[in-house]
Amino acid sequence: MQTKWSGTCRAITCGVLLAMPLAAHADTAAPAPPEVKKTVEAFTGNWTLTGTDLEPGAQAPAPVKATLECKPAALGLAVNCRITAEVSGSRVEAAAIIGYSPDEHVVRWMEISSSGEYHDHRGVWKGNEIEFEPLTYTVSGAKMTEVFSPSFPSPGKTLWKVTVESSEGKSRMELTGTRSSAN
Repeated sequence: MQTKWSGTCRAITCGVLLAMPLAAHADTAAPAPPEVKKTVEAFTGNWTLTGTDLEPGAQAPAPVKATLECKPAALGLAVNCRITAEVSGSRVEAAAIIGYSPDEHVVRWMEISSSGEYHDHRGVWKGNEIEFEPLTYTVSGAKMTEVFSPSFPSPGKTLWKVTVESSEGKSRMELTGTRSSAN
């Protein structure tokens, strides 16, 4: 007869055995390039962002308020972020993992949002700005292409420029933000 304890022990033993190759690799891994630290330090903290969103056909831009809460993850090799935003009374929430890929020499921003968007941005650092490649994705069957460039003009400050092109035209969002604390 198998006891609950023996099943638990088996699960723990399997978990340890599966993690051993990862631990062995971590001990022999080369030091992370400076872009890893730069990326983690740029995003870590609690951010408040404000700005505007101008949608196709709109007479005036709508105000945008957003927060970005990023904590170091993967032993400091990435950040795990929770994003919340309010645009014209609509609330959106997203989860993102952001990190620098030493093998690809790019910043990766992988995100899933409550609006049904799934993003996998790839970009390079150019000074204090990340220039992401245009990203094409679909939401409810509609094709969209996004160009996104966050920059960090000074410590604790950020500027985001986002353009999304769809069959309806181009929308433009600009946000400025300040970091209230580092985690």
